[in-house]
Amino acid sequence: MLIAGCGGGDNNVKNCTAPPTVSAGEDQVVVDETTVTLNGTTSENKGTWSIIQGDGGVVHNGDPVTFTGELKTTYKLKFASNNDCGTSADEVSITLNVGCGDDKSLDDMVASLHWIQQSCFRIDATPFNIYIDPSTITEEDDADIILITHPHSDHYTAGDLDKLSNSKTIIIAPEGVTYTGTYAKRVVLKPGEELTAFGCVNIKAVNAYNINKDFHAKASNWVGYLITVNGKTIYHAGDTELIPEMKDFTCDIALLPLGQTYTFDKVEDAVQAAKDVQAKVAIPMHYGVYEGTADDAATFKNLLDGTIPVVIKVKGE
Repeated sequence: MLIAGCGGGDNNVKNCTAPPTVSAGEDQVVVDETTVTLNGTTSENKGTWSIIQGDGGVVHNGDPVTFTGELKTTYKLKFASNNDCGTSADEVSITLNVGCGDDKSLDDMVASLHWIQQSCFRIDATPFNIYIDPSTITEEDDADIILITHPHSDHYTAGDLDKLSNSKTIIIAPEGVTYTGTYAKRVVLKPGEELTAFGCVNIKAVNAYNINKDFHAKASNWVGYLITVNGKTIYHAGDTELIPEMKDFTCDIALLPLGQTYTFDKVEDAVQAAKDVQAKVAIPMHYGVYEGTADDAATFKNLLDGTIPVVIKVKGE
């Protein structure tokens, strides 16, 4: 984006006819590198660099000019130059990604999932720290990605986000989820839409809604997520009933709600959902607080015995 403005205001003779021509160069995305060469050019003898977005970066004014920043961060830099006719500037984006990490076995991926409460999970992906529906967060942590399925207060609060979000965090959530704290990027995904975060983590929003109840309307565009990281796909169903769209995708691990007031009508619906998405492992969630019991989790496991392995997570582990 070129920014130019004419100077002047005195009666001196100007040695120019227009402000300088300036280019900050092409946007750069690098992997596992923290220093890049800046390729700014100007029709004048020199220009100056400044950082306009991103923390922890430094411009080194050598030959060549370089920039050093922190991994998992996107920076915006401005290159400006001036003459007697004014100043021109151009901006460039510098993204310092990390490598995507090796694929994990199914058992290792299951072990990387930590159930906090309700629908809240932490995924210790490599090298990313991912939270889904953060609720009852008791300790501060640095989340790379936060996914929120819908704006009900048992799926996120501003206080929970305050403990997790920072200047590098990508927050992905439907419209209606408002947060005024610190984050790097805020993304709205409607069902069927997807993005790849940090060049590594593929996230696709899928339908999540009630058919027989009125708590989660389809028209709200609230979602579940398919998260593909370390070579495995995790399905977080959000708050949903058994819906036909579950037959449209598959996953390695399915996180399915067992509450029968706001989500599935009965445990058997969660069993069918695990089969519909062809899960290799199923993990129950959304029980034990407002609805659903540990007995429901045991029933879920028994009904899938011999068909799909079920791992019952212990809260906080």
